Amino acid sequence: MKVAEHDGKIIALHIDTPALGDTIAAIPTLRKLAQAYEGKIVVFTTKPFLFENHPLVEVAHPASDEKELANPRYKIYRTFMPLMGKQHNIDEQPIEFRYSNMDFRQFHAVSLGFTLKESEMEMDLYIERPRKFKFDDYVIIHPTQTWATRTWDREKWQELTNMLNDKGIPVVAVGRDSQEVGHFNTDKPVMDIDIKYGANILNDNNNDIHELRWMMNNQAKVVVTMDSGMLHVAGTTDVNIIQLGSSIDNKLRAPYRQGTQEYKYRFVRGACGLFCSSNMKYNIGIHGSINGVPPQVNCLENKPTFECHPNVNQVFQAIMKLYLENG
Repeated sequence: MKVAEHDGKIIALHIDTPALGDTIAAIPTLRKLAQAYEGKIVVFTTKPFLFENHPLVEVAHPASDEKELANPRYKIYRTFMPLMGKQHNIDEQPIEFRYSNMDFRQFHAVSLGFTLKESEMEMDLYIERPRKFKFDDYVIIHPTQTWATRTWDREKWQELTNMLNDKGIPVVAVGRDSQEVGHFNTDKPVMDIDIKYGANILNDNNNDIHELRWMMNNQAKVVVTMDSGMLHVAGTTDVNIIQLGSSIDNKLRAPYRQGTQEYKYRFVRGACGLFCSSNMKYNIGIHGSINGVPPQVNCLENKPTFECHPNVNQVFQAIMKLYLENG
């Protein structure tokens, strides 16, 4: 496939977000752009490694390469940030940005003036490198801390790990400390987990998304995660996924595979199903407008705990059911 051009300019896509999952969510928009211009797209992104070997990408430049970004030979389409509104540090005051109640795959597309059909929502990556363990059919967990509504307590991850190990099921903990610099400025540390049977590769510099995708496609039985970048990584593979409940409507985040959000996907939530972070009445109550995200640090119903989060036994039972069904 040739490089996409029009009127003497090379077509480029600037995926203007610092977040891993939000970057992966731009892939359907990239695909539509490549189809429209009938050629490979040049990408500018904070995560250029994601686009290695991608058949629709000519080259992925770091978004920090301001000189290349300003090169007049490109016609650049910019996604995500053009739709953002006020931006605040999460610890100081409520964050606000427009179209907060949208699927972020659509968020990228709307940035360029179109929407995606369900059949166009699948995300694909082409990076993979073997990381073999002596055991297989293991559970991958992603115990990381982010916004409070999307953080399952360390004690719960540890109890789940213990219960699985007691059943002879190996657990592999993945993830690394990170900081999302940009519109959120959020620290995202991982939570250390003691594993009797399996592997703790948290903050392992020798493990990256290339290896994680191989693990998911070849040895892992299931990935258990909150709404996070790991959910979107798993959504580019064929692995079973269990997503834990949060205040965000899971239908706005669940991956599309095989043309549906139901393929090898299970959602386990707690007693509360209000999805208040995706409910515009809470936006109005705090911001006076539907165009804002409520704070993600407390329950918006003023409950002492996040009842949208499942308990440990719910998650354990969902995993065990999957093992029983799939052998």
